[in-house]
Amino acid sequence: MKIDKSLLIKVGLSIVLISWSGYTIYWFFKVIGWITVALTYTLLIDWLLESVGTLGLIFRICASLTAILAVAYYWRGKGLPRVVKLVRLAIVFEAFYFLAFIPSVIFGFLAGFGFSGGHTLPSGEEGGLWFIFETLVPTLVLVIIMPISLLKFRSKLTLNPESRKEIFKWGGIVGVSYIIVFWLTYFTQWIAAFILPKSLASLYPGYGLQLILNHPINMFTFILTSIGLPLLAVFVWLSFLPAIRDPDKGLSVRRLGIILTLLGGYFITVIALFRVFGPVGGDSIWIIFFMYNNADLWCATLPALGIPMIFANNNL
Repeated sequence: MKIDKSLLIKVGLSIVLISWSGYTIYWFFKVIGWITVALTYTLLIDWLLESVGTLGLIFRICASLTAILAVAYYWRGKGLPRVVKLVRLAIVFEAFYFLAFIPSVIFGFLAGFGFSGGHTLPSGEEGGLWFIFETLVPTLVLVIIMPISLLKFRSKLTLNPESRKEIFKWGGIVGVSYIIVFWLTYFTQWIAAFILPKSLASLYPGYGLQLILNHPINMFTFILTSIGLPLLAVFVWLSFLPAIRDPDKGLSVRRLGIILTLLGGYFITVIALFRVFGPVGGDSIWIIFFMYNNADLWCATLPALGIPMIFANNNL
């Protein structure tokens, strides 16, 4: 029995897009209730964090739904010009999603450097160096590199054959940027856990270097995050490089499949280890963020698309 590879790719793409949209909608309803709570705080930044963050999720919902519509139009043969317009619109929505993290940058700066009066941390946590790593560093990087790379990629996304080189170039930059954001977001949670003040041990009992030195599972997850994700970023760029150098050769669908499978495999691995072994070494800022405050867990579905793509022999 011959398996229809294109059908498997369509099914996988549907799973990923629906998961992306559905999980973002879930987070929208989860976060929207926080706006009311934020009104009880005394500083404007508290309200901005919740309200702008909610607005950002609306932008990502729009991005996912627009992407679904673009794919539906493509499958129904509605014409590439219309499909490209929808993809370009989805990219704009995604760029605005990342711009919505600007209040988090301000919050990270105020709390990290002690300018907030201590109130902007609603649970009574202290600011300081750990908070600079945990919040300021990753959000500052993502609000810079993601909107710029996405909007630049959008400007190059045309049906003009002469644009292929720039499309591959900026598509690769966007791919690398996403991996960098994932890496910084999760790696800095580990750094924050290592340097967490003892005064916060009641909130996050899993802290200090003993979190990885005494627990092999945590060491494995730390290495997977700190080294594995940067290596994946390098692989993404190397996968796009042949197409950038010679656009006529196209982009390997198989390599794209490997990238998606590896990235999704990272999320699956961390989730599975937590579900089987629990918070090894105690609840840490790392695992609490990853499992309970992470709007990107839908990425665990990426292998549904990546695996069928690995068996495809064509190029884009």
